[in-house]
Amino acid sequence: MDVLSDVLERARARGAVFSVLRRVEPWGLLFGGSRVLTAHILLDGRAWLEREGEQPVELEQHAVLLMTSGTEYAIVSEPGARREAIRDARVAGTVAETGPSATVLCGAYTLEGSVAAAVLADLPRPVVIPPSWQEPTHRLAIQLLAEEAARETPGQQALLDRLLDTNLVYALRAWWLHSAGTAPGWFTALGDPDLRRVLEAIHARPADPWTLPELARVARMSRSGFAGRFSRQVGVPPATYLTTVRMERAEEALRHTDATLGEIATAVGYSNPFAFATAFRRHHGLAPGRWRQRARGEDVAEVVSPGASGG
Repeated sequence: MDVLSDVLERARARGAVFSVLRRVEPWGLLFGGSRVLTAHILLDGRAWLEREGEQPVELEQHAVLLMTSGTEYAIVSEPGARREAIRDARVAGTVAETGPSATVLCGAYTLEGSVAAAVLADLPRPVVIPPSWQEPTHRLAIQLLAEEAARETPGQQALLDRLLDTNLVYALRAWWLHSAGTAPGWFTALGDPDLRRVLEAIHARPADPWTLPELARVARMSRSGFAGRFSRQVGVPPATYLTTVRMERAEEALRHTDATLGEIATAVGYSNPFAFATAFRRHHGLAPGRWRQRARGEDVAEVVSPGASGG
C-alpha cells in the first residue's frame, strides 16, 4: 500500500478551490490565517508573501505556498502594497484591466482526526515549493490548473478541486524531499526498502496479529537489527507505530460508522472489545464510546467550502 496516499486518505485531505483571482499591479490580498491548511498557487506573474514581523518572501511564477493556521498574512505584488481582504476580493472577482498582473489560485483543504494533526504538526509556516523543486508532472498539473482556471466550462469546479488534491500530494512530497530534517520519520523511512515493506504491510493490514519477529521477517532482518533501525528512522518503536495506525483506523470507524465496539476491535486487530477499549483509553485518554460521542457532538476540524467567508 502507498503509505503517503493512505495517510492523506485517512486525514481526509480534500481540496476546495475558493478563488482564482487576477490582479493588476499594484495589488495585495489579505488572508486571516484561520484556515487549517490553505494552498496558494501563483499561476502567472510574481508576488511576495508578507507577514507581520517577518521578512517578505518572494514567490516565483508557479510557486506553491502552503499555509497552516496562524496569524494573518498577505500575498502582494510588492512589499508594502495596499491590501484587499480576501472576502472582498472574492466578491469583486477577477479583474480584466490591462497591465502587469498576476493570477493567484487559493484553495483550502479539509482535514480531520489525529492523522491530520500529525501531518500539520510536521509542516512549518510557510511552506514554499519553488518551481525548481517541482517534479515535471507537478509542473504539468500546475499548468493544467492555470489553463483550466482561465476559462469557464462545464465541470470546471470539479476539475479544479481534483487538481488541487493532486497538488497537495506533490507539494508535500517535494517539501519533505528537499527540506532536510523536516520530513516525518515514516516518510524518511520509505527511502529504506526494508522498512518500506514493513510500513506498507502495517498500513495495508493493521489488523493482522503482528509481532516483532513477524515484522522483522517482512523487513528480512534480524529482530534486534530491525527494531533498532525502525526506531531510529521512524522515531518510535514498531509496536508504537502499529498501535498508532490501529488507533487512527479506530478513530475513523468511530467517527464515520455505526459499527459496534466489537466490530471495530476486530477490524483494527484486537481480540475483544475489552482489549480494544483498554488500548484506546490508554492512547486517547477517553473510552471509545465517550470519544465517539464527543467527536460526533463537535464540529469536525474542517477547512472551508467554496462559499465560506473569511480568509
